[in-house]
Amino acid sequence: MDSAAILLAFAAQWSNPSRPPATVDQSELEAAEVTLGVRFPEDYKAGVLSVGLPRPTLALLSAIAERPIDLHDLSDLATPSEIVEETLGWREIGLPENLVVIGNDSMGSKFCFDVADLHGDRVISAPVYFWDHDFDTVELVGASFPEWIGSYVGDWSNGLKYDDF
Repeated sequence: MDSAAILLAFAAQWSNPSRPPATVDQSELEAAEVTLGVRFPEDYKAGVLSVGLPRPTLALLSAIAERPIDLHDLSDLATPSEIVEETLGWREIGLPENLVVIGNDSMGSKFCFDVADLHGDRVISAPVYFWDHDFDTVELVGASFPEWIGSYVGDWSNGLKYDDF
């Protein structure tokens, strides 16, 4: 399954249909790349440009908390302007300089790409990391954006939906 299909499945399962994914403008994403001096992975761009940014409900947090699953809750994916704002702002208060924020959990910790993976004319894919701001730890959570976002729609979540909270 490609990045857009996985992100669409995530949106269908965990977002209220009355609040569709927020549209991402390609020029805004490119401006974020220029500001941060990086190239976002093609698989990430394909997903967010095609689908947008889903807004998961509290059902995702509830489902993760109630099951023996090793996942961090995902409360939102950052818009291009939020990527810049949160990356630069959080670096001033502890985010490692090598990380670029792409999302948040419900407690303010961050899902990120590593700058080292975001260089070159074209970046096909890059791992996703979780930075826990309380413990200042960084953990690999997915070998790629589609793998990471796909972990929220795995077998563990079959039959669950956005309003199961």
